[in-house]
Amino acid sequence: MAPQINLLGHQSWAETTYSLLREYPEFDETPHIDTAIDYISWPNPAGLYCKSYCPLHPDIHKVVFALVDELMDVCEAEYFHAGMDEVFYIGDDKCPRCSGRDKAELFAGEVTKISNHLDLKNRRLMIWGDRLIDGKTTGVGLWEGSYNNTHRAVDMIPKNVFICDWHYDHAELTSVYFAMKGFDVATSPWNNPKMAATQLTNMVDFRRQSNPVMQKHFQGIITTVWSGAESFMNSYYDPKTYKITAPETEHMPQNPGGDARTLKFLMEEFKKLNE
Repeated sequence: MAPQINLLGHQSWAETTYSLLREYPEFDETPHIDTAIDYISWPNPAGLYCKSYCPLHPDIHKVVFALVDELMDVCEAEYFHAGMDEVFYIGDDKCPRCSGRDKAELFAGEVTKISNHLDLKNRRLMIWGDRLIDGKTTGVGLWEGSYNNTHRAVDMIPKNVFICDWHYDHAELTSVYFAMKGFDVATSPWNNPKMAATQLTNMVDFRRQSNPVMQKHFQGIITTVWSGAESFMNSYYDPKTYKITAPETEHMPQNPGGDARTLKFLMEEFKKLNE
């Protein structure tokens, strides 16, 4: 088990600001942007997708690390997932602490601070890999990669950070990039079994074709589920889910039960690998 709390980014969703910034509004990287007013839809003039906390606020880590420690103790876990994906607000020009600073250094500093805190109790950090990929140069775009220059942080963070390399529409080969940088990495599909099949084949091939130093970095597959637990479990145990013949797509509404089919498919494929 690897408990997860979204750190840095994903501190809001649409018009709703989440608990951390509601209780501690002084931690908000962009307090001049109001989710209830500025979020109309995506995209919007404010560039508001999700809010972030300010990584340089002097009190932020007292609060978030207390939450992390409590969760880790209760779960008796060795790995902690901090999210840190899709961080669009970082180093805002109006932030009195972050304005003018290198966004890659800000991102790397937060990753390092979290990793160092976990190290104190021999725990390990996991994060999503998208902010460490140059979305423009690679062509993966602003969701699966960074358009705000955080990608250079890949050379500034501890090598023991575990990277979850998510891609849902295409079987991008960025896991090789992370492994060559010295990170342990797992590919993360979502709700497209055909895509997951390619990603699994790629991961197996990466290990088979690599030297011993590189092999150990290719850690396999960590699939994702972005639906509520109840709806996912209902889909997973409903035989009708596995009779759906509609084209697999990247969007859940057009692909009902796709996440359940993907997980079940991967479990069956893993069994075959061990036969």
